[in-house]
Amino acid sequence: MNKKTIIIASIVVLALLLSLLAYRINENLKASQKQRAQVQSIKISQVERTDIFDKLLLSGDISANQQANIYSRITGNIQSLYADIGDFVPKGKLLAVIDKSTFVQSVKLAEAQLNQYQASLENNTVNLERIKTLVEKGLAPQGDYDNAFTQLKVARSQVEAAEANLKNARLQVNYCNITAPFSGYIIKRVLDVGTLVTSTGTASNTIFILSDISSLKILVNIPEKNISAVDNVHSVIVRTDAYPDKTFEGDFKKISQSLDLNTRTMQAEIRLKNEDRLLKPGMFAKIEIILGKHEDALTVPSQCVLYDDKGNFVYTVTAENTAKKIYVTTGYSSDNRTEIVSGISGDDKVVSVGQELISDNTKVQIIQ
Repeated sequence: MNKKTIIIASIVVLALLLSLLAYRINENLKASQKQRAQVQSIKISQVERTDIFDKLLLSGDISANQQANIYSRITGNIQSLYADIGDFVPKGKLLAVIDKSTFVQSVKLAEAQLNQYQASLENNTVNLERIKTLVEKGLAPQGDYDNAFTQLKVARSQVEAAEANLKNARLQVNYCNITAPFSGYIIKRVLDVGTLVTSTGTASNTIFILSDISSLKILVNIPEKNISAVDNVHSVIVRTDAYPDKTFEGDFKKISQSLDLNTRTMQAEIRLKNEDRLLKPGMFAKIEIILGKHEDALTVPSQCVLYDDKGNFVYTVTAENTAKKIYVTTGYSSDNRTEIVSGISGDDKVVSVGQELISDNTKVQIIQ
């Protein structure tokens, strides 16, 4: 095959390839034009005027405002228990009794010792008066009086110490009766009758856990950017999974004046009145804090608002059923609605379903 033939063959092959490429490009253009000519089905929503709130949504665990581990202040065996888990106990109610036998004997011993020292005190008092009379008559030296006076002071000190010992022994007997320090519910009974408890006050010696659930609290963490906004907050809305259709009002009570360096949040306390006892310690709570309110604001469903590198935008529908892309300025967002500060008017209709499938100037068909 000579050189001329090779050149001609190459030209023919190149021409065929160019023809094939031109055909493919033409077909793609036709397909693209056909696709653009297709009408996209959408749903629209009317722009509405309504009040909209700036909300801070937080979460936390509900805990009792007052809760205590009830343990024995003395060492001994549990003799009786008078409360159990779930019981409501008023303040001062007897909860448990520690075996008193040893402490009763200590009281008797202290009483006997006190009587002994009181008798000694009486004897030394009489003796001092007798020696004083003898000294005044010159029948006894001054040293005898001084010794008698010292013995009287010792006897008085012994009586005071014996009285203190007796008081302490009686106090130990009183400690055998364990009572409720405040009104509340027994949320846990740990030990049984016969168990030996000590006065160390450790968790292993806890007999009951008492909780006052008439007032509850929730600890929440306020993000740094919202700290200034909560200065004037007084009440919050609380919701729980246990009562999804019920809301509870809480008081925004205390706020820490320091941030956690790890989370950049500041802890705050929310108080809840729980007079009907519906809420329980340990429940998970969702907290809604109202930071601001715009009345009669122009709003659209939040899903209508899309975002690209130029900002937020929505699609409206023209009279010719063509989608129009409009950039908007947004404000508050809450309860699945977003405030539109500028960009559209109250008469506009925005695309709420199918907006991800269209672009500017796309032909659309509105469906119900």
